[in-house]
Amino acid sequence: MGSEDNSLKTSRQVMVVISTLLVFGGGIWLAKEQMGKRIREQVLARYAQELYAISLIHQVTMAESGEVFFLDDIGDQLSLYGAVAELSGALGVRLYASDGEFLISSPENISDGLLGGEYLHSAALLAPVGTMNEAATAERVFWEPLLEGKAANEPLAVRGVVLPVHVADEDALLGVAQFLFDGSDALADIAELDSGLFRQGLFIFAVGGSVISLLLAISYIRIYRIHGSLARRTFALKRANQELALSNRTSAVGGVASHLIHGLRNPLAGLQAYLDDDSSEKGELAAAKTAAMRMEGMIDNIVRTLGENASGVTYKLSTEELLEIFQSRVEPIADEQGVRLAIRGGKGRELDNRESNLILLILENLVQNAIEAVDRGGEVGVRGAETDGFTTFEVSDNGRGLPEAVKESLFQPGNTSKEQGSGLGLAISGQLAAAVGADLTLLKSDENGTIFRLTLPKQ
Repeated sequence: MGSEDNSLKTSRQVMVVISTLLVFGGGIWLAKEQMGKRIREQVLARYAQELYAISLIHQVTMAESGEVFFLDDIGDQLSLYGAVAELSGALGVRLYASDGEFLISSPENISDGLLGGEYLHSAALLAPVGTMNEAATAERVFWEPLLEGKAANEPLAVRGVVLPVHVADEDALLGVAQFLFDGSDALADIAELDSGLFRQGLFIFAVGGSVISLLLAISYIRIYRIHGSLARRTFALKRANQELALSNRTSAVGGVASHLIHGLRNPLAGLQAYLDDDSSEKGELAAAKTAAMRMEGMIDNIVRTLGENASGVTYKLSTEELLEIFQSRVEPIADEQGVRLAIRGGKGRELDNRESNLILLILENLVQNAIEAVDRGGEVGVRGAETDGFTTFEVSDNGRGLPEAVKESLFQPGNTSKEQGSGLGLAISGQLAAAVGADLTLLKSDENGTIFRLTLPKQ
């Protein structure tokens, strides 16, 4: 499930990056198209302005040469603008009245045409206009296309320039002139500019896309780190809450245990005296006598531990001495259950009596659980050692291992695999280990047995 979640997150992140790049690329493409359109308009306007300037200069030149002509006369207009068309390399020119009515064209092979209202409006403002028709055919430009060496339906890109007809130093509109050019040169210029824009847009997309991808990657890495930090803090907080709850529970259990020990000690002493007076060594009375002796020993150990902690008495014990005391306490229990007890090692640092008492309680509880987990004739081992400067104790058995439900919530009160168990043994052991700064862990538990390790802090 975790790998599937990670794969899903990665897929979503890739989709976010791709979507971001698509939006970024779309924005660049839109800007490129709009800029291309403006450049196209500027190129056509530049051609129109140039031709307008040429026509005005030619008009002034003709006037200064002494020629007598009147621009309100259609013949003089045809003479002037026909000469301009010839000088500029135009296919031809059409002349219109100021209201847009077609008058005449030059050369005569140029067909009639209609002038749009927007062109008339620009002419009235004495503003030249450039146009481009890429879908024109030869028959829409020439009366007889074959005379120009073109088929009637041959596509022909036509660039047009609409100029206002007026005297150079006057504002009165006398007519409109429309020049027709082969638009292939203009289209080549526009295509070259579009190609430059495309290359620039591609460069911007490559650089910007790389920066965006890098920033998103850095953002995702930071998010992962923050998420990991939050997860660790959440886990730590949850664990602290669990430990606090466990501490509260075990503190309450400790109080109840102290009260129980105080209440049991006198009745148990009377029971022990009664059993000691009975001379029978067989049957249930003998088993009860053994159990009473074990209970009395456990209570004495706990009372002595509590007393030493309360009195402040301190002394040191070696690891070997601790294991000897431990063996004297648990060996009778193992012999009674028919379990082989193997205690090995003993190398480690010296322990004060407070640590020793709590460690003995932990090991006794672990060994008691191990003895109950194995069959008669089974084996329980206790090994003391020093590993990397840490003193460790391992309790192992060759039983059937812990159930999965128990392993999932070790050291939690009420967690037990025994029919009549209280589920407090491991919980209290874990709390006692924490009290001395030790670490109690489950190394393994399977059908071949169970191993617990108690690791003490360095001196």
